[in-house]
Amino acid sequence: MCQDTADCLCEGVGIDVIIIGFSYTFDLVPHDRLHMKLAALGVQLRVVVWVRQLLVDRTQRVIVGGQLLKEVEVTSVVPQGSVLCPLLFVVYVNDIWRNIDWSIGSLTGVLEHSLVY
Repeated sequence: MCQDTADCLCEGVGIDVIIIGFSYTFDLVPHDRLHMKLAALGVQLRVVVWVRQLLVDRTQRVIVGGQLLKEVEVTSVVPQGSVLCPLLFVVYVNDIWRNIDWSIGSLTGVLEHSLVY
């Protein structure tokens, strides 16, 4: 993409590029909705249950100012670092186009962490 953009600029050809950042969206996937989407897609019940067991009863702790805070339950994060996580994310967002008001005014929130030029 970078080379194509540079070539267009050098040749004086107009180009529009939209880059949408999904870096925070892994943190916003609610487990219960993900399970419903898996079931609605016809995924076998035993696989849905297995994914549920992967996601439930997860906790996390953080250190703030050198002090370890108490453990809290994680209810909306898809675990990072697994080959399964990108697939779960795709399952979650595969119908996102149906739920977006595509008028320019309402895209402001969607494009908040995005680059458009």
